[in-house]
Amino acid sequence: MMQIPNLPNPYMQVAQPQQPQSYNAVKIDVHNPSVIAPGAAQPAQQTSQYAQPTMPYYTYQTAPIYQYPQAANQPYYMPPQQPIVIPPQVTEQQPSTPAAPQAPAATEVAQAPVNVPQPVVTQPATEQHKDVKAPQIESPVPLEPQVDLNAFISKLANPDYEIQASAMEEIANMVKDNPQKATELLDVKVMDTLNNIINADSSKLAGPTQEQIAAREKLMKNEQMTDAEKTLASTITPMEQAERNKSYAMFTTAILQKLYSDEVAKLTNTTVPLTELPGAVSIVEQLKNNPNPMVRTSAIEALSYIQQPAYKADLNTLFTIAKNDQDKGVQEAATAALNKLNQIQEEQPAADAKQVNMTPNTQTPAQAA
Repeated sequence: MMQIPNLPNPYMQVAQPQQPQSYNAVKIDVHNPSVIAPGAAQPAQQTSQYAQPTMPYYTYQTAPIYQYPQAANQPYYMPPQQPIVIPPQVTEQQPSTPAAPQAPAATEVAQAPVNVPQPVVTQPATEQHKDVKAPQIESPVPLEPQVDLNAFISKLANPDYEIQASAMEEIANMVKDNPQKATELLDVKVMDTLNNIINADSSKLAGPTQEQIAAREKLMKNEQMTDAEKTLASTITPMEQAERNKSYAMFTTAILQKLYSDEVAKLTNTTVPLTELPGAVSIVEQLKNNPNPMVRTSAIEALSYIQQPAYKADLNTLFTIAKNDQDKGVQEAATAALNKLNQIQEEQPAADAKQVNMTPNTQTPAQAA
């Protein structure tokens, strides 16, 4: 390694600081401590082992010291630095003459002031996050129903037959267009209201008069009719409206029964028995005992709509009995239902029945015959 000689620089002369005279009784020298007393001989000054530099001193900035916390949210405390005190090593020297008094020993050591750094105290974690708001847990908001059940029940229970028919048609369209929304209609009150329409006694209501029956016969034969006769023939009596709504109610009940059966199969992978379907007993009762052939035909079509392999045996018995009905229209409906039932395989799920026609049937029992 090349050594650069220390050459004097005339332009950069550093004045040697004058050594101040010490008046203290004790002088501490780390390399050669000694006690200076009045009249005592001064020890010879030791020569420094290193030559005095002639070049100027340069000071360099030191890197800052960073303090890192040991863990998150844990205060870091810097312990205060205690001053380091080096005990003096005192060497007593014998006086040169016996008459000279001995200097008293020093009892205190002059110390330079030491700057003690203050400990770095941080706030505890609880105080640091005092202003931080705790997360608020909101209670779940219950879902609002999409269907107004009270409105449907009110319409179905309305004495106006047209309002009843309109409500049942709305239910059928909802099941067809939005089945998930229509599941809210699977309510006991809705099914009970439809059941009341099916079982309503219409025998005491006003039926068609003889004049209406004669006008309808002319209409069926395409005979010449006056405007008054045409209006009379097309007018539906209260009894006929009630019987028509019975058919509508059985169709609507069958649609909801199928929706209910499908939902139970999805959730539990089981099949609801035919006798446990809501309203099924009322439909079977109308097929057996209702004197109106139009209502009996509607009962067969409603039962055919919910057919599936699990119901094949029960439906086969009902349709076979209905095939021997006195009314020709009921016989034809039972024959068509049996043919459709025989196409169902026991090991395969039942196919969906055709869409039920909700168009009001204005034909009277006499016209249907």
